Amino acid sequence: MTAVEHKKAKPKKKPRLGRWLTSFSGILASLATIVAAAASVVAAHQTSRVNQLTIVVRQQQQQLRQAHRQSAGAPSPATSGSASSSSQSVLPPGGIYLSATQPTVNEADLGIGSQTMSAKAYPDSDTFYCFGPQGNGQPDEAFNVAGNSQFKAEVGIPDNTSNATSLDETVIFANQAGAQLIKPVVVSLGHPAAVTLNISGVTQIEVSCTGTNTTNQQPQNSNVVTLGNAFVS
Repeated sequence: MTAVEHKKAKPKKKPRLGRWLTSFSGILASLATIVAAAASVVAAHQTSRVNQLTIVVRQQQQQLRQAHRQSAGAPSPATSGSASSSSQSVLPPGGIYLSATQPTVNEADLGIGSQTMSAKAYPDSDTFYCFGPQGNGQPDEAFNVAGNSQFKAEVGIPDNTSNATSLDETVIFANQAGAQLIKPVVVSLGHPAAVTLNISGVTQIEVSCTGTNTTNQQPQNSNVVTLGNAFVS
């Protein structure tokens, strides 16, 4: 092989411009990954902040309603002409209504606000559907109760619930490990139940509900149950 042929056989070096473009593309890809990660962190922080502000607003609204009721007194059916009286639960020091908090599990379309059971109004209530234990092992609803020692609520079916005259609802209260805190509570239309639980050492309280048609003893879910004026302290 001649010197000329040997020189021609040497591999060509990659142009510097090509190497620079490859390196620059890698830098841009890395920057894009960093920006996306930063955006995710900011979004998560904003969501957490919104949830915190929502809880604060709910708590302030309930404190104002509580103060108004205490100053005005509970109206009686005779003077107000209403078909329902109001169940006035006075929060103990440090107590908080569940309706002023965000659920840790919400599988049953939780709604908050006033409900009437047995002709008594419960203005600070949590109402959700009786779907029963979920296939993913989750309860219908769960709430953070860490640091509290007592849970109280009037559990029942709202008076305006349709197709509930032959319905029993079984409500189960459990801790975060799924251990029941009390025997299942059975309620029916016009027959709510007062529930008081010792929740010392409980981090989250889980609530699940199932319905049974008392005529044929068949499951009848998708009706609602209410935790009337439910609070922890």
